Amino acid sequence: MQKYVYSFQSAVGIFWIRPERDKSWGLYIEGEGTVELLGYYGSAFAAADSVCMQSTGWNGWDRLKRIDAPPTLLLWSKKLVK
Repeated sequence: MQKYVYSFQSAVGIFWIRPERDKSWGLYIEGEGTVELLGYYGSAFAAADSVCMQSTGWNGWDRLKRIDAPPTLLLWSKKLVK
């Protein structure tokens, strides 16, 4: 089965969703030279939903009044993991 890394460039940084070794999906935020793990999810779709619903646990995103997040993972950029 092919695996992908997903990314979304937001106003506050780049969100990344990537497969983890334990078959979960990690959600990360990258900005200003740092990368922070925001949490693990059962699917990449669930991680993308937390970004869209502003329930990531990261106040820099969750408290914004206006967001530009795609409503579905299908609209995120994706790259095949080798």
